[in-house]
Amino acid sequence: MPILERFLADTFDRLMDLISSQHHLDTSKVTAETGLAEVGLDSLAVAELLFSIEETFNVNLGDVPPESVPATVGEIVSMIDDKLKAT
Repeated sequence: MPILERFLADTFDRLMDLISSQHHLDTSKVTAETGLAEVGLDSLAVAELLFSIEETFNVNLGDVPPESVPATVGEIVSMIDDKLKAT
Protein backbone atom coordinates (compact mmCIF):
# COMPACT_ATOMS: atom_id res chain seq x y z
CA MET A 1 0.00 0.00 0.00
CA PRO A 2 1.44 3.40 -0.96
CA ILE A 3 2.39 5.71 1.90
CA LEU A 4 -0.39 8.22 1.19
CA GLU A 5 -3.08 5.51 1.17
CA ARG A 6 -1.69 4.05 4.40
CA PHE A 7 -1.70 7.53 5.98
CA LEU A 8 -5.34 8.08 4.95
CA ALA A 9 -6.30 4.61 6.17
CA ASP A 10 -4.69 5.29 9.55
CA THR A 11 -6.61 8.56 9.87
CA PHE A 12 -9.83 6.80 8.85
CA ASP A 13 -9.29 4.04 11.43
CA ARG A 14 -8.50 6.52 14.19
CA LEU A 15 -11.59 8.56 13.29
CA MET A 16 -13.78 5.45 13.38
CA ASP A 17 -12.39 4.57 16.81
CA LEU A 18 -13.15 8.10 18.00
CA ILE A 19 -16.73 8.06 16.67
CA SER A 20 -17.34 4.59 18.06
CA SER A 21 -16.01 5.35 21.53
CA GLN A 22 -17.31 8.90 21.91
CA HIS A 23 -20.74 8.49 20.36
CA HIS A 24 -21.27 4.74 20.96
CA LEU A 25 -22.08 4.11 17.31
CA ASP A 26 -21.39 1.05 15.19
CA THR A 27 -18.87 2.08 12.53
CA SER A 28 -18.21 -1.39 11.11
CA LYS A 29 -19.99 -0.66 7.80
CA VAL A 30 -18.88 2.97 7.44
CA THR A 31 -16.93 3.95 4.33
CA ALA A 32 -15.36 7.23 3.22
CA GLU A 33 -18.53 7.97 1.23
CA THR A 34 -20.85 7.51 4.23
CA GLY A 35 -22.64 10.69 5.24
CA LEU A 36 -22.26 11.86 8.82
CA ALA A 37 -26.04 11.71 9.31
CA GLU A 38 -25.98 8.09 8.09
CA VAL A 39 -23.41 7.30 10.78
CA GLY A 40 -25.84 8.71 13.34
CA LEU A 41 -24.26 12.11 13.96
CA ASP A 42 -26.53 15.14 14.16
CA SER A 43 -25.20 18.71 13.98
CA LEU A 44 -24.43 18.89 17.71
CA ALA A 45 -22.60 15.55 17.59
CA VAL A 46 -20.57 16.76 14.59
CA ALA A 47 -19.57 19.91 16.50
CA GLU A 48 -18.48 17.76 19.46
CA LEU A 49 -16.62 15.46 17.09
CA LEU A 50 -14.69 18.39 15.59
CA PHE A 51 -13.49 19.39 19.07
CA SER A 52 -12.49 15.80 19.80
CA ILE A 53 -10.62 15.60 16.49
CA GLU A 54 -8.57 18.64 17.50
CA GLU A 55 -7.58 16.95 20.76
CA THR A 56 -7.05 13.45 19.35
CA PHE A 57 -5.07 14.44 16.26
CA ASN A 58 -3.45 17.52 17.83
CA VAL A 59 -4.62 19.81 15.03
CA ASN A 60 -6.31 23.20 15.02
CA LEU A 61 -9.39 23.19 12.82
CA GLY A 62 -10.20 26.80 13.65
CA ASP A 63 -13.76 27.98 13.28
CA VAL A 64 -15.53 25.81 10.76
CA PRO A 65 -18.42 27.81 9.28
CA PRO A 66 -21.66 25.84 8.90
CA GLU A 67 -21.40 25.76 5.11
CA SER A 68 -17.90 24.24 5.38
CA VAL A 69 -18.74 21.44 7.81
CA PRO A 70 -17.82 18.15 6.14
CA ALA A 71 -20.78 16.07 4.98
CA THR A 72 -19.05 12.68 4.71
CA VAL A 73 -16.54 10.67 6.67
CA GLY A 74 -14.09 10.97 3.76
CA GLU A 75 -14.32 14.76 3.86
CA ILE A 76 -13.43 14.72 7.55
CA VAL A 77 -10.48 12.40 6.88
CA SER A 78 -9.25 14.75 4.13
CA MET A 79 -9.66 17.77 6.42
CA ILE A 80 -7.65 16.06 9.18
CA ASP A 81 -4.92 14.96 6.78
CA ASP A 82 -4.65 18.45 5.28
CA LYS A 83 -4.15 19.89 8.77
CA LEU A 84 -1.62 17.20 9.68
CA LYS A 85 0.39 17.89 6.51
CA ALA A 86 0.39 21.64 7.31
CA THR A 87 2.01 21.09 10.71
